[in-house]
Amino acid sequence: MNLFNQEENNENQNIENKKNDNFSEIQEKYTKLRNEIEYHNNLYYNEDNPIISDMEYDFLIRELKELEQKYPELLENNENGENSPTEKIGGTASEKFSKVRHRVPMLSLSNTYNISEIEDFDKRVKKIILAENIENNSKELEYILELKLDGLSISLIYENGMLVQAVTRGDGQVGEDVTENIREIPTIPKKLKENVSLEVRGEIILPISSFNRINQEREDEGEDVFANPRNAASGTIRQLDKTIVAERGLDCYLYYLVNAENYGIKTHLESIEYIEKLGFKTTKIFEKYTDFKKLEEAIDKWHDDRKKLDYETDGLVIKVNNFSLYEILGYTTKSPRWAIAYKFPAEQVKTKLMDVTFQVGRTGVITPVAELEAVNLSGSVVKRASLHNFDEIRRKDIKIGDNVIVEKAAEIIPQVVNVVFDDRTGKEIEIQEPANCPVCNSELAHEEGLVALKCHNPLCPEKVKRQIAYFVSRDAMNISGLGDKIVEKFIELGKIKTIVDIYSLKEYREELENLEKMGQKSVDNLINNIEASKNRDFSKVLYALGIPFVGKFNANLLTKNFKNIENLKNQSIENLLSVKGIGDKVAIAVNTFLNNENNWKIITDLQNIGLQFAINESDLKEIADNPIKGKNFLATGKLQKYKRNDIKDIILSKGGNYLSAVSKNLDFLIAGEKAGSKLEKAEKLGVRILTEDEFEKEFLEITKF
Repeated sequence: MNLFNQEENNENQNIENKKNDNFSEIQEKYTKLRNEIEYHNNLYYNEDNPIISDMEYDFLIRELKELEQKYPELLENNENGENSPTEKIGGTASEKFSKVRHRVPMLSLSNTYNISEIEDFDKRVKKIILAENIENNSKELEYILELKLDGLSISLIYENGMLVQAVTRGDGQVGEDVTENIREIPTIPKKLKENVSLEVRGEIILPISSFNRINQEREDEGEDVFANPRNAASGTIRQLDKTIVAERGLDCYLYYLVNAENYGIKTHLESIEYIEKLGFKTTKIFEKYTDFKKLEEAIDKWHDDRKKLDYETDGLVIKVNNFSLYEILGYTTKSPRWAIAYKFPAEQVKTKLMDVTFQVGRTGVITPVAELEAVNLSGSVVKRASLHNFDEIRRKDIKIGDNVIVEKAAEIIPQVVNVVFDDRTGKEIEIQEPANCPVCNSELAHEEGLVALKCHNPLCPEKVKRQIAYFVSRDAMNISGLGDKIVEKFIELGKIKTIVDIYSLKEYREELENLEKMGQKSVDNLINNIEASKNRDFSKVLYALGIPFVGKFNANLLTKNFKNIENLKNQSIENLLSVKGIGDKVAIAVNTFLNNENNWKIITDLQNIGLQFAINESDLKEIADNPIKGKNFLATGKLQKYKRNDIKDIILSKGGNYLSAVSKNLDFLIAGEKAGSKLEKAEKLGVRILTEDEFEKEFLEITKF
């Protein structure tokens, strides 16, 4: 071999080695990316605890897909033989629930954040239709624009009009049987208006208003808060205790009838009209477009319009309307080619974390709060954001001085999403857990099983202030006029130390009248409201005490079952658990709270003042005898004599039921002005309609309310 050939061979070998080295690097990058995506899949689908945004996740998927397209051998070289995340649809079915194989796979939609990709989608659809030379292809192509709800995908199966099974998406092929939990959602019909057998799919969601309420309660109790309504909905449906499902106020919107052609239906829009006719709830937002320019304008409009809704939408779905085109357009491994999802980019801004302060909650839970350099986000100036707890701080590795990314959870609550690590200078300061309460200086401690730090001083001024705010709220003692400023001033003067002291305020009329915006009339009203609260029934008083996990529903259950506070106090945890609807957390919390010396003293003092800590025997008899008991009511429209919550309270206090929606189970609809769709639906179902006067005459005069 001559020298030239030897050198050429050496050069070729070097090139080959370099190629191998490069491919090894690419393979390493690919494996690392796959593992990262699988990690996030598990957090999102199985643990309901994502730590990155949808946009960040979608970009990871795109990066993986690009690598696979450029280097197909990466898929061939996969050692464990598992499908790539680009070919998988969702998570795995939980072991907590029985697994069910979907009759028809639950596919996901391909996502885009770019209008130009929507245009590409339109071009692809039209190209396929033209290539197939479809009869009537000259007819205008119709698209349906609908909201993409951010919740938990569900498939509902009915036989002869009766709900028989509800299954989560799972991995698209196999999901979880969550039928019993689904039955606790009032807007999902148990029986359809026609005796048909079908499968319909939709989204389980948690309204934003309910999400904010639940998170506040969880933060007060020292529990981890939900990152967003989707996590909350998903976590709720996967509860083994269905009473939790009943309490949280989930909702369900349907958007897809499986095998709609079997029912003589030719378009997606017709299928929506059909499932609405059967009694299913939809968003009512299904807009038809033949002009693609107008479709784009509608997409742009929904960027802002979605913020008016009480549920989270993370995007829009564009679907071909005509079912006859679906098989022609076909499917990929994961997605149909006749639909695409446009995802709204989450509005995020970068700002600086200047400091961390600590907030004391009603139960003593210490919440770290990020003090931010003021920044405009979604139309408002944001200066503060909750950091929830110290586990969250450690997980995200947040430090004072960091540049951080902030977004609004559920478009309302500012939250720190992550740290911009590339901006770090080394001068950032670790966030330390405080040893003492920032208000009363008492020593802080972790409670067993809880992530949060707590102030255990019952006289902590901030705790007292927040307890009073809860105690006087509308659903509790309903004492209007007792605002934070009055409470703060009287705590400062040493005249309020616990909720009991509210009932001594009448002794300080002069001090009250001297407060800003508090004249004689205001003071009279306040004192009258305080006195009137002594007549609130036992369930309201129990709720007002602020026992962890005891909301209005549980307070009602406990008072009806145990009749008075002494009897309730003396119950073992086992006895409390025997009440249908009372779970472990509630039973333990009630037992612990009532057997705490400080709490019991407050209860005894309130009893001596005249608050109701027992159900009146006459009330029990009244409930047993009155015509409201066991009947189902709902109020709608603008009422003249009552507030909606007042009517609800009356009905519940008389042993009736107050439903959240019109259904065949509804006995009476109390209709005010502009009653709208609920009135129309009730009339169609033959539900009896009452005016306020008719309701009073028929039910309240008889029961002498």
